[in-house]
Amino acid sequence: MGFVERPQRVWWRRVLFQVHLWSGILLGLYMIAIGVSGSILVFRDELAALTYPNLMRVKTPAGANQAQLPEFVENARGTFPDYKLVSAFERGVYGESFFAYMERGEDGGIYVFGREDGQVLGSLDPKESWLNWMAELHYRLLAGQTGFVVNGAGAGCLVLLSATGMVLWWPGIRTWPRALTVNFRKNWKRINFDLHSATGFWILPLILVWGISGVYFVWPKTVERAVNWISPVEPEFAVNAPQGLGVNLSGVLREAQAATPGTKLSGFYIPSSGKSAMVVYQARRGVQNYAEMDRVYFDPANGAWLGIWHAGVNPTLGSKFVYWLGPLHFGMYWGTAVKTVWALLGLSLPALTVTGALMYWNRSLSKLWRRRKEAEAGRISATQAEAHAAE
Repeated sequence: MGFVERPQRVWWRRVLFQVHLWSGILLGLYMIAIGVSGSILVFRDELAALTYPNLMRVKTPAGANQAQLPEFVENARGTFPDYKLVSAFERGVYGESFFAYMERGEDGGIYVFGREDGQVLGSLDPKESWLNWMAELHYRLLAGQTGFVVNGAGAGCLVLLSATGMVLWWPGIRTWPRALTVNFRKNWKRINFDLHSATGFWILPLILVWGISGVYFVWPKTVERAVNWISPVEPEFAVNAPQGLGVNLSGVLREAQAATPGTKLSGFYIPSSGKSAMVVYQARRGVQNYAEMDRVYFDPANGAWLGIWHAGVNPTLGSKFVYWLGPLHFGMYWGTAVKTVWALLGLSLPALTVTGALMYWNRSLSKLWRRRKEAEAGRISATQAEAHAAE
């Protein structure tokens, strides 16, 4: 009953406080960078349309022919014969135009094709796009593959920070309702404490999702093995094919459509690694709704059909858990209202960092600073006294 009634007096809570404190200090800049960049990227498509209106907002004249994805793919290959087509998406996924990512050696770029006959409109250099810079900050901390791994470790520390914060939030059985709100009639130090405590409580489930999904994106197999202890996870389709071999893309797209009647072709992805399967996305609803989309897998070496994963139709609890990590992390699949909420909630990470830093200042650093100033003033007074005595 000690922790339930007076948690501040329990020794192990004091240990958790130190873990929470130093984890927060180490993650401070990371949480600000991840929170701000993530909130911006929630509206990546809308911001891209504003940044590149000549590519995103091209209108098709009335009565004009409108190219379909297979026709657009042939135009892309014919226009850029020296490039490898990595991925392409149906119009409506990114603005009103077709998008294709193409590579030649170490160079790669996003090429935009118009709706009218699928002709090329222009290209986007990822290295020159501020949105791509923001994405690299959020996903890889501007440090490539090393930053990607560090980001996964930071997400794990965020889970630890959330778990310890959940314990530290508990103020005791008699006063816990007060910890759910902020009393703005108190002094600023108390308001800051309440903001940190209440915000951490209400946002805790989503922060846990962000942390766990961040770990999953970096180490998916490790998380799936852990989930398998509780409930089985559907295995991911994988192949071990030599790199550099191609497929009859038009035939693969037709086969994907035939395998998923009633769906609409949304796009495809051809992996650069021979150990991953080619994926064709068939939308059961809107072409942007990846939460409800069939993913048809093919061998990238010979185009052999491997299987289908019906996203959003998960037979086991473990599969549902792993599936929902993506949609809940990004919050991009349920319209503008949810996007707005997710963007605002993303700013809670910087807010928790700032309020936590102020709490640390109020409790510890300000006292150290005061003692240092007093000691310095004492030394000055002693020096002046010695000087007067010498005179």
